[in-house]
Amino acid sequence: MSDFDRDEESLARALKRAADAGGRGIVPEPAERVAARGLRRRRRTTAALAACAVCLLAGSGAALGLRLQQSPPALPASTPDTRTPSVPQGSGTPSERPSPSYPTPPPTASATPSPPFGSPTPPPSPSFSPPDDSGSVTPTALPR
Repeated sequence: MSDFDRDEESLARALKRAADAGGRGIVPEPAERVAARGLRRRRRTTAALAACAVCLLAGSGAALGLRLQQSPPALPASTPDTRTPSVPQGSGTPSERPSPSYPTPPPTASATPSPPFGSPTPPPSPSFSPPDDSGSVTPTALPR
């Protein structure tokens, strides 16, 4: 045998002796402790999943709330009067803000009294009016 083989054999024997000595000194951990460690890990995992589910639901609810809040603005009940300058609401004191003005309705032959001065009049409602004598009349429906 060569010196190289003898050195390897002696190294192998020394490593085996060290492994045997280390193996005798090792005591396995009790099963109760291992089971308790597994139970703690399972609880942490469940708590983390529950926290993720809560965050997901809260985020979805917030996104849905913002989505519903961004509905288009409602149309005004009447068209604004373009002859008067508009003043943004909330600017100035109440005494400086002009009161809302409404267009005056065309005179009609109705028997309803006009409201007192200073109270707003509602916008005129659409009604049927006879055609003018100045132009030609176009029928909207053909008689049968």
